[in-house]
Amino acid sequence: MTSALDVEKFLATHLDFFERHSHLLEKLQVPHSSGISTVSLVEKQVKVLRERQNENRERLSEFIRVARENDLLTEKIQKLTIRLLSVKTLADTVQQIETSMRDDFNIKLIRFLLPELSLQIFSPLLSLGIPRCGQISANQREFLFGSESLEIGSLVLLPIGESCSRGLLALASADTARFNPGMSTEFLTRISEMIAATLARCGVEPLA
Repeated sequence: MTSALDVEKFLATHLDFFERHSHLLEKLQVPHSSGISTVSLVEKQVKVLRERQNENRERLSEFIRVARENDLLTEKIQKLTIRLLSVKTLADTVQQIETSMRDDFNIKLIRFLLPELSLQIFSPLLSLGIPRCGQISANQREFLFGSESLEIGSLVLLPIGESCSRGLLALASADTARFNPGMSTEFLTRISEMIAATLARCGVEPLA
């Protein structure tokens, strides 16, 4: 007696079987997903193809959305780069960063700390040397932003230089999802590296 496995192996090695015996497609019955009735194999295949088409359409829409967001971020980073090309001092650098964050990135709460303060207070949070997104303690928020800390929904701590050797940039938003712990930090890292290079060009020595 031919088993189901034998049939499966046969069909797997004869993929054109139903093309050569198309009349069987209308006769074969497949249980409906609801379990109430049956549909022909052709109907089942059409349904599966439609579902896959919808899934692919959703994936494509998501890819397009992410690509557009990345294009916008790249444009904003380019504007920041142009701003930093003209600076000559630490004060000029901080001013241009704050202007860029407000005007280009729509971030209102910005604080730059020199290495001494950033290492003393935030070094445990930045031990990995990468941006820290999400939340910090109420005391740390208040230290950074004073009374405005009550407006913070999420923030990012951006180490400038290796182990915050050139400082720390803190950016905060009222939006709880703006800087979430699961977000990609690739663009944030690029900004950090660019600021560190600018400070080095301006003669700002790293903290040993």
